[in-house]
Amino acid sequence: MKSTLAFMMAFIVCNAMADDTITVFQLDGSIHCQAADRVPLERGKQELKDAGVEVVSARSEVVPYELPGHCGTPTGNANLLVVRRADWERLRKTRPNALGYGVWVFEQPTVEVFRYDGSLQCDRGKEIPLSRMAEELKANGIEVKASRKGQDGLAHISVCGASTGNLNVYTIGKASLSKAQELGFKLLISRAMTSEIGGGAPARRGGPQARVLPRTVGSGAAPIPRLW
Repeated sequence: MKSTLAFMMAFIVCNAMADDTITVFQLDGSIHCQAADRVPLERGKQELKDAGVEVVSARSEVVPYELPGHCGTPTGNANLLVVRRADWERLRKTRPNALGYGVWVFEQPTVEVFRYDGSLQCDRGKEIPLSRMAEELKANGIEVKASRKGQDGLAHISVCGASTGNLNVYTIGKASLSKAQELGFKLLISRAMTSEIGGGAPARRGGPQARVLPRTVGSGAAPIPRLW
């Protein structure tokens, strides 16, 4: 009985702590083929502490979506910090750019992945049905929890044979993301997700500008797929 009660109390405390914290991130500044001034995890922790944000824990991780791998582009390595939610909200009010940090929105148990459905303008190309791509995922041991049609929200040239921008979108477990990416699927990042990521891009003294990846859209860096 005592052990059961202790377990329940620990569960309640853990849930309360999870609600009280939020994970934020920033690219660490490392660049392919360049000896860039990488921002150490400890420096990121100190930066937030100096701004009055309590850091509960910190770790390094790679952003879970595809980036170009050519020289001069970000490696995708990021500093992740679990901070007190109240401190974070206060920082966002006093410093709209949030020191260049954004919310890490990739910890949900499920994610959405997509692939273009093969349709082209003027009825050229051949649309691949949702069910066929779903079967490909299932054949590779990936459970498909939901599926739908989507649109990439990008501007496509109006000419016969050009892409329609139509997508096949699937909800899968996060643990299966890497396997789906090996099959050519990409992580779908929606408008809602990019607005939640937020953050700003401060210029660091004595080092390169560290940027939260969504702010690189339209600046010649990696475009992020969006579903409007």
